[in-house]
Amino acid sequence: MRKLPVLLFALLLILPPACSRRASLEDRLLERISMLSRTADLGTVEYTVRKAVKARDEGEWFKIGNRRILFSCTARLKAGIRLDAIPLDRIVVDEEERSVSMVLPHAVVLSINIPPELIRLEYEDVTGFRSHFDDRERQALLKQGEREIVRDLPKLGILTEAEANAEEFFRSMLTQMGFENIQINFE
Repeated sequence: MRKLPVLLFALLLILPPACSRRASLEDRLLERISMLSRTADLGTVEYTVRKAVKARDEGEWFKIGNRRILFSCTARLKAGIRLDAIPLDRIVVDEEERSVSMVLPHAVVLSINIPPELIRLEYEDVTGFRSHFDDRERQALLKQGEREIVRDLPKLGILTEAEANAEEFFRSMLTQMGFENIQINFE
């Protein structure tokens, strides 16, 4: 019976400081970003891109005939930001003003997937004594197509859209946390 009042008294001494100490906005923000960074990536946009890949192998003087091939393929691209690259030391919080300034890494392509079932041989022409394109050559052509897709990304605007979506995501999260003045930059 005596142990219960002593235990309650000890809990009353320990609990009030722990309960009354609320985490600051900055602490809550850093904790949330740390939790997010464990997921590694934030995919904010997905595109489906069709690409034609062609090759022409003209015969040289010792090769009689020509080879031509045309593939069409559909690639699925995901872009976003790497959450583990957010510099925590570049987050500035002013609790009185309820403002935050943070830097996010530039968007990158997170994945390119060209499913085999979406690769079609559209045309192949082999003349003379030439052999058909073998599997190794076909794979090399598809890799070339993948590199061309990555090269053409600035024209598609996928990285710009991914950054805009990431900014919208963080603005929404920060507003829900109670911030009123939010500044987000990409570096």
